[in-house]
Amino acid sequence: MATFQKPENALKRAEELIEVGKVQDALDTLHATMQNRKFKNMWTTCIEQIMVRHLELCVQLKKMRTAREGLYQYRTMCQAANIGSLELVVQKFRKAAEQKVHEAKAQQDSDLAGVEDLDEQEAPHSILLRAIQAHDTRQQSQDRDLHMHFRFLWDTYKVILDVLKSNVRLEEVYHETAKHAFEFCRVNKRPAEFKRLCETLRKNWQDLQKHTGKVPVHQVDPRNADTISRTLETRCSQLRICTELDLWRESYLTATEIYELMSKARPKPNLRSMYYEYLGKIFWKSDNHLFHAFACLKNLQFVKAAKSNITKEELQVLASRAVLATLCVPFQRNSDIHATLELTTEGASSPYEKAKKHAQLFNVASVPTRETISQNLVEKTLLPLAAEPVRRLFDLIQSDFTPLSLCQDAKPYLDEIAKGELFDGQLVTYITPLKQIIFFRLMKQLSEVYSNMTIDNFEAAASIVPFSIAEKWMANAARHHGINIQINYSHKTIVFGAPRKMDMKSMRQPLIEIGHKLQQAMQRVAPEEQHKKEKLEKQQISQNIVRRIEEETKLIRQRKDEIERRKEESERRKDIEEQKAIAAQRKQEMLEAAAERERQEKERIQRHREREEQLKKEAELLKNKEMLEEMKKQADMTKTSNLKIEGKKLIDIDIDDMAGFDPNKIIAAREAQRQRERQEKIRLRKLESKRVDHLARALREEEQEYLEEWADDIVAEDESYVEKAQDKEIEEQRVKHDEGLEERATLISYKAPTDVWAEGLLEARRAAHKEAEREREKRCLQKAIDLKIQRARQRAKEAAASEAEKKKLKRERDEAETKKKEQEEEEEEHREMEEERSRRQEEEVEERRVTEEQEKEERALRTEQRKKDREADQEKLNQQTDRQRQKEVEIEARQKSEAEERSSARAAPRKEEPRKEEPKDDDDGDNWRSVRKAPARDDKRDDKRDDKGADDWRSGPRSAAPTRDEAPSERPKPTWAKPREDKGRDEGGDDWRSAPRSAPTRDEAPSERPKPAWAKPREDKGRDEGGDKGGDDWRS
Repeated sequence: MATFQKPENALKRAEELIEVGKVQDALDTLHATMQNRKFKNMWTTCIEQIMVRHLELCVQLKKMRTAREGLYQYRTMCQAANIGSLELVVQKFRKAAEQKVHEAKAQQDSDLAGVEDLDEQEAPHSILLRAIQAHDTRQQSQDRDLHMHFRFLWDTYKVILDVLKSNVRLEEVYHETAKHAFEFCRVNKRPAEFKRLCETLRKNWQDLQKHTGKVPVHQVDPRNADTISRTLETRCSQLRICTELDLWRESYLTATEIYELMSKARPKPNLRSMYYEYLGKIFWKSDNHLFHAFACLKNLQFVKAAKSNITKEELQVLASRAVLATLCVPFQRNSDIHATLELTTEGASSPYEKAKKHAQLFNVASVPTRETISQNLVEKTLLPLAAEPVRRLFDLIQSDFTPLSLCQDAKPYLDEIAKGELFDGQLVTYITPLKQIIFFRLMKQLSEVYSNMTIDNFEAAASIVPFSIAEKWMANAARHHGINIQINYSHKTIVFGAPRKMDMKSMRQPLIEIGHKLQQAMQRVAPEEQHKKEKLEKQQISQNIVRRIEEETKLIRQRKDEIERRKEESERRKDIEEQKAIAAQRKQEMLEAAAERERQEKERIQRHREREEQLKKEAELLKNKEMLEEMKKQADMTKTSNLKIEGKKLIDIDIDDMAGFDPNKIIAAREAQRQRERQEKIRLRKLESKRVDHLARALREEEQEYLEEWADDIVAEDESYVEKAQDKEIEEQRVKHDEGLEERATLISYKAPTDVWAEGLLEARRAAHKEAEREREKRCLQKAIDLKIQRARQRAKEAAASEAEKKKLKRERDEAETKKKEQEEEEEEHREMEEERSRRQEEEVEERRVTEEQEKEERALRTEQRKKDREADQEKLNQQTDRQRQKEVEIEARQKSEAEERSSARAAPRKEEPRKEEPKDDDDGDNWRSVRKAPARDDKRDDKRDDKGADDWRSGPRSAAPTRDEAPSERPKPTWAKPREDKGRDEGGDDWRSAPRSAPTRDEAPSERPKPAWAKPREDKGRDEGGDKGGDDWRS
């Protein structure tokens, strides 16, 4: 690759290559120019043009690696010279890549959603498809080209973000590029690339915060208010795109970053409102209705306080959304969510900790509840701002109500909202959660008021949903909301408070208390039975006392032995611990001694460093003094005594003033003095050069006439000398020619015998040559046979070696099998010994088991006796319970008849005919299915339900004139020096030196002697045709 002295030449050469269609060569030329050391630290507008053209060619040829290298090199070039040029170049690069993508999309209507990954060179299925196809189809080629354009644009965004991530003056372009990348992912539906982009931006921001101390001037300061504001705007755009692409986990992480940024700087009002709005969407998607309602409330409060020109309709939309979101929050069993959640705290993953983490995003210390949100709506007069149906629903659900009329009262308002005419259907999404809340509230009240009711009455009461959906919701209510319910399809009834399986953990304490109470009652009711039982137990004890004493004695001995053994183990453990403690103490002492030695070594190094710094300062002060003296002497010599250092003239500085001066300023003054001296010398040399030029011009003007006369004299002398030399040469050549003719005539008679003699010699040599050829063929054939025999022998040797190797391997395998058999025999003996040992142990275990079974039989006899006594007591208790239950049934029947009378009194105008029940087939039995509540659990499960949703969403050159410093150009030659450039010189000599024959000059050697005519080779014809090319005319 050719190098250029000026960048303009490289640009011109590249344009010429582009015109002839060699785009790759043009790119290589511009890239080599950018990498050239000569232009590495030199920024000019021409370099900027080269970089722009370089990037355009990279976009055209899709050379991302070349573009990346060029951008990094250009950033180094203009870092200190003109950083704004990098901004211009980057913007043009991005626009060129985007324009290329738009053109590719316009040529073919294709969707990027089918592309697997933009960070991959090619998708695996396309590689397999191309492998089995002979040629690509036109559609495949177009798709691959489009994919390459999209991937190049994606790489462009990544490279620009990496180049601009740390420069403060390019911060706006950085955030602008990030927003362009966001829009690219949104338009082309690229969630995977968007997640990588978010991680890249997050990593860049974290890298900026890693730097401690003073931030350099050109670097981005993460504590700057403007930087935080720009980052906050970018993060808000990122949050918006996250929600559009359904990346809810990334949305939550982005919201966390926005909260951290807002805590460092005051954001714009629209950004805070947008933050609350999208935070509400995140919690709504995760089914966390509590924090969704809280986000809507915070957004309403902030907009009402911050936006003074808000319209009434906008405020009504926000208020209605906040009220409906509050109504969608499930009712909690405990009024205090903190007391409920703290019981299940299990570190950072507990529901309470997650709720606190969510609450921190709103900058509040406590976790909100449904009651607090409702209270804020009422106290801060936000409820009247909502629409009329919304207010009516709030009053209806929050206040006391009649269960049977709840759904009928709420249905008109729900239907009005569900039509979508209110606020363009912005509140329709709240209809289904509202119906669920109303339904669960209805079920709760019905389960507390009624014991059972018919399905028809239930459908009339729950008219907001069909019974098919109500069945699923009832099952959900039994599972999660603590409602005991059964559906009897045979009788078409719904039974509330159905028996269910109780949790023994929750029933343990009540059962213990009941047992104590029953025991006290039995002692008061039948004391003689208790005395009889005690007497029977004493008799059994006296009968078994001897055996029990022996058993207890044996147990005491065993316990004593166990205690002794444990004491020994404890003492041995204490000894080991003491030894470990002593070893740890020694190790600690060694570490402390090593730390003390290290500290002393650091102090010694510090003292040595300080001493070296002191010596260095003294040496530097001495050097500066010598430099100052030298500068004063030089100033006196060059009369530049007006040079100043820190406001003082050079001649006024004393040695005592040197201690207060900055050494760098002294060195700078010395350099300035040297620069002045150098400029003075240059000025004097230019004046001298100008004087010498004038003198030389005058001398040449005076000598021009004499030079012309001298040239004429020299020409005349040369002409006379050449004529004499030519005459002499002609005479010598004529004499030599005559001698050659004589010699030829003498030797021509010997030519025929010589040819005959030579032919005889050649005939004999031809026969010898043929014989040698036959011998060579015979020898080659024999050598081929020998080589073939040698290869056969080699193959035989290799076969023998292979056979030996096989025998060796077989022998080794036999030895290994023998060893394996011996090892198996040893293992068999060991296994038999182990079986014998285990058999003995089993016998011992069997003996112990027999003993234990005997003891168990005795205990079972005693237990059976006690069980019979308890059964008798339980029978008496059951009789009392039956009488109590009969009374409760009578009370329930009376209450049910009263309720039916009240309901019939209310529904008197639309009295129904008594419906006859259809006879049922008794053979089928009770054909009903029960929906039972799951086994009750402690408060931990119910509280976990409140925050369960919190985890779901994770789901050519021109010659320039010489400058002042360059050497002056050569002056034009005088007229007497021009004759050498005429036509005669071009033809081989000057016109005044041309002659009909070439003769040697004074300094040249004479030409070689011509060969005689008989010695001419066979090229005589060519020589004769050569004419004057081979010699003089008289030889032709």
